Amino acid sequence: MRPIQIAAAWISVFYLAVPASAWNAMGHRAVAAIAYEHLTPQTRARVDELLKNHPDYGTLLTVDAPAGPATAIARAAFLAAAVWPDTIKGDARFYDNLHKDSLPTPLLPGFPDMARHTDWHYYDMPFSGDGSPTKEGSVPNALTESRRLIKEIAGHSTDAARLSYDLPWIEHISGDLHQPLHCVSRFLKSQPDGDAGGNFVFVSPHENLHAFWDDSAGTDTSDAYIAKYIKVAEAEHPISAALENNPQLELDPETWINEGFKIAKTNVYTFGPETGSKDAPIQLSTRYQGTASRVARAQIALAGYRLAAVLNASLK
Repeated sequence: MRPIQIAAAWISVFYLAVPASAWNAMGHRAVAAIAYEHLTPQTRARVDELLKNHPDYGTLLTVDAPAGPATAIARAAFLAAAVWPDTIKGDARFYDNLHKDSLPTPLLPGFPDMARHTDWHYYDMPFSGDGSPTKEGSVPNALTESRRLIKEIAGHSTDAARLSYDLPWIEHISGDLHQPLHCVSRFLKSQPDGDAGGNFVFVSPHENLHAFWDDSAGTDTSDAYIAKYIKVAEAEHPISAALENNPQLELDPETWINEGFKIAKTNVYTFGPETGSKDAPIQLSTRYQGTASRVARAQIALAGYRLAAVLNASLK
């Protein structure tokens, strides 16, 4: 998620896809839905407990939860938590710590800080599309923070509030790093500072390449759509196949980034060094759009399996 903000009330924006967010709300909820089903009973009980202690549990995490039973509410909270780091980008309680003129907002109970941390959502691995120089990404980023958060939650800290804050971030970043354009920035002579993961590449359909890939899994956040989607995704990419390829499911986020970077080069930037423009966007073919949909299903299924594996290993 690049630092692009939306203006809306914090509850009303809960299920809206934020511009430049990795996977939209549907994609993150699908990752979380797959992960939740693959948690051990012990881990599931632990994540349910942690989320109940999150300061937004009674609002953002359960605002659209079913009336009952308790197990359904807990699952709904886990899915909502996966979107929470995007939601707070439109929340006036939090401030944009990357903007030089942004002043910190008052620290509220249960939160370690009130920053939006939009630089935690991506890792810009650079590559040149035309031989032009590249620049390394900044720190902190999705790699530094995912590793820190996983280590923190695996350490079983006695700071329950900290762990409750960490969990939605782990859910979210795990999903982010399986969207290929959250792992890359392409440099061209015409874009010497990079394209910010496709945000500065204009395409049709959609406003830019990054947003197109965010929505490549669909935009319907309903439980019915997500259930149908993950059924297809898991059928095409069963966990048995993932485990057969690697019994440990590659739980190091750096591996996820390297994979996403490779996918970006082989499946995303296939139209060449063009960047398009608002007036003349790159026309993405039906074949390209179909490839994006297939890649999304594979990556979302894998992200769900890996998220579950990370939490099972960390909270056992």
